[in-house]
Amino acid sequence: MAMMNASMVNAPTTQKKKEIIISTGTVNREFEVIDCVFALDSDKDGLLGSADPGKAFKGVKEQLKKQCRQLGGDAVLDCEFEYRMSEKEGTLSRRQIAEIFAYGTVVRFL
Repeated sequence: MAMMNASMVNAPTTQKKKEIIISTGTVNREFEVIDCVFALDSDKDGLLGSADPGKAFKGVKEQLKKQCRQLGGDAVLDCEFEYRMSEKEGTLSRRQIAEIFAYGTVVRFL
């Protein structure tokens, strides 16, 4: 039976997340298709600024990566991204909303 010292018990157990590839094309590598995934994110304007499509784009990519991990994949390939800017009636004025829609194919490398 192995003995543990105090430093082993208190050692951090940080496990690095596997890097998931998000690509609008394919890769030059063999893979198997697992499933298709879809994601939606949005960003609303604040009191002093306008909606930021960059924030929505980052959020939608994170959602695709999360779904890929949950399915045991290595990448989301052939992704399509679409956006729209819309407005919503607010209390004092109209509010701008940036929406990003995305879908792609989750694959596992062989």
